[in-house]
Amino acid sequence: MPSLRLFWMLAREAFSRPRLERQPEPTAEMEDPENVLAFHAQGAGPLVPVYHFNALATSRLLRPGGTVFDLGSGSGQYLAYLARLRPDARVIGLELSSSMASIGQRFLADSGLNDRVELRTGDMTSFTRHAPENIDVISSVFALHHLPTLKHLSLCFKEIALARQQHQCAIWLFDHVRPRHPRTPEVFPEIFTPKAPAEFRTDSCNSLRASFSFEQMSNALDSSTIGAMEHHCARFMPLYQAHWIASQKSRNAVDEGQPHTAAIEITRQAKSQFNSLRMLFPGVQLDRVI
Repeated sequence: MPSLRLFWMLAREAFSRPRLERQPEPTAEMEDPENVLAFHAQGAGPLVPVYHFNALATSRLLRPGGTVFDLGSGSGQYLAYLARLRPDARVIGLELSSSMASIGQRFLADSGLNDRVELRTGDMTSFTRHAPENIDVISSVFALHHLPTLKHLSLCFKEIALARQQHQCAIWLFDHVRPRHPRTPEVFPEIFTPKAPAEFRTDSCNSLRASFSFEQMSNALDSSTIGAMEHHCARFMPLYQAHWIASQKSRNAVDEGQPHTAAIEITRQAKSQFNSLRMLFPGVQLDRVI
């Protein structure tokens, strides 16, 4: 019974001491064609509520006609979702995996979004040379855990700080939190994505093991020169984390009653999951809710 399994998973997380050491993801995993295709396929299914939540949160930080530069964009599914939600915006993604980027570029071309959505190949720890001329928001969704070490995480945040200094942009970062209990990475995909391909469930398990703790992420951000960021760990189910900072441009847009998002129809199940995710982050203000 999924609800009972979820209860026991959360109980173990709540009452166990941190016992799970971080295990960086296998470097070849996101170059393997089967893993890449399995991940890409989930962008139209189980990941939709997560994409919707992050797109609305990012949209609130984005001025009308602005540009989002997304780090670790995978196969471009989130880029396309954000672009559909904000038809006025330009969205540029950066992805290290050439296999992911190749599939993503074909996907974006087939989606008819090439005029304002682009997926570039590059490293998020040295991305400023790949960045567009004007950036309004730097985002990253389920990508920072792919970095091998805390040193690489700090290098990424150093690049973000440099870009924020140059562009006066807002920042939105969302990722998993590494579980406390060793069983959680195995149980989590069985509960939330039981019908997903085995490759995707394995990737989900590896992602949880590779994630940084909330304290590690928050401390690394506070040690950077990005600025005074908001740090929020999901309540009740502390396996997600969000960190952000607005810009004066985004504050002005909100004060003026902007931006304006397009309506995107999602399934009843996705809407329920989105609302559950929204409840986990009461401190996150969204551009609109459903």
